[in-house]
Amino acid sequence: MLMKAITDSERPDFWLISDPHLIADDLHDFGARFKKMRQTSAGKDIAYQDLALRAFVRKVVRANPAALIINGDLTFNGAKRSAERLGEIFAPLKEAGIALLVIPGNHDIYDGWARSFSGSEERRVAQISPADWKEIFSASYDLAASQEPGSLSYSVNLNPHWRLLLLDSNLYSSQFSYTHPMTSGGTDDGERRWLSQELGEAKRLGQDVLFFIHHNLYSHNSVVHDGFKLNNAGEIVQLLSQYPVRCAFSGHIHAQHIMSGWVPVPEVVSSCFAESDQGYGVVELTANSLSYRRHDFDIDNFLTAEEKKLPAFCGFSRLSEGSF
Repeated sequence: MLMKAITDSERPDFWLISDPHLIADDLHDFGARFKKMRQTSAGKDIAYQDLALRAFVRKVVRANPAALIINGDLTFNGAKRSAERLGEIFAPLKEAGIALLVIPGNHDIYDGWARSFSGSEERRVAQISPADWKEIFSASYDLAASQEPGSLSYSVNLNPHWRLLLLDSNLYSSQFSYTHPMTSGGTDDGERRWLSQELGEAKRLGQDVLFFIHHNLYSHNSVVHDGFKLNNAGEIVQLLSQYPVRCAFSGHIHAQHIMSGWVPVPEVVSSCFAESDQGYGVVELTANSLSYRRHDFDIDNFLTAEEKKLPAFCGFSRLSEGSF
């Protein structure tokens, strides 16, 4: 049976971002309550992410990688409409033959903070259920070689040599939530069994593995790590280290950092795309090599002529730095 894979290229590449934290424009009116929320958003630019992501999609389409991977926290506060809007923004990738692969972050599924903002008021809005997630991002799950039935974890063959394991590490309610999202993350027995089976299958087929997760496998900051490092990270790292896992990719802490050399599995943590410089990663692969480079998004080069005329969007990078 032919292997289901994104590409048959022997030198595939993909792009990677994390934590775009989109809030759909139609969920706010830029009024007093939204502005107050923006001031407490820890440096995230939540006002113009729609524009930034549309411009970024143009850059991705021009570069034409095999895939774009978003490593969690696609939405700002878990509003279903924001996830739908992100799916709309990234629709041109499918038309261009570029795979979009997503995993949720701790702000995405059944987030009790899901709100719309109007004037001085805020209102609860529809949250994202696991079923909603799979429906909105069905193009991602349609590419899956395997799905873990109890979570939003899945695997994808990038090409016959490279298998991508995308693990849902988030702790969320099984129904509409009235509480804040859990910062910490972990895996249950079902996910660990599935992960072990996937790793064994990859080894049997002679595949190398790349591992994607929202939470971190290691403490990348001596001060800030509680809730950011996976609760059972040691167990997962031990499992991964028994198989040909060449690199792990995570997000969550909103800071770029790489651990390699002295750790069992190298880990690249991507910065927050919603913060100043809007970093993204480019990964290039061969059968025996992996190259990772981080870039700043040069958004001004990918705005349309009409967008550049809008006073609010002139000098977008400087505006984003002001938010930060």
